[in-house]
Amino acid sequence: MRRTFTPLDFHEPGNIVVMVLYWGSANFLGNGQTPGKWVARTRTVSLTSDRMGLWQSIERGLGYGAMILELGLGALQVFWDPNRMCAQDRLAETIVIDVRKAKPE
Repeated sequence: MRRTFTPLDFHEPGNIVVMVLYWGSANFLGNGQTPGKWVARTRTVSLTSDRMGLWQSIERGLGYGAMILELGLGALQVFWDPNRMCAQDRLAETIVIDVRKAKPE
């Protein structure tokens, strides 16, 4: 039995388009909550409006691409940024919040 392997080659424009469309549509349709954020119980919220807009969601997807091009430095910015914002947060003017309910003391 021969196995076929499909590499995730992000050097092809079609793959980049699919990646940005996935992150953009998932953010927009989930109002800032992608499947991964749902599992992690976090949500992306807009700093400029009540709901994540389509263009803002696409900007956030493009920000993930910028983070990858920076060899992950965009993700590490969370450690020295005073507001804990990564590259995609600053690009799309968003923040990530915890959506778990507060435990009563």
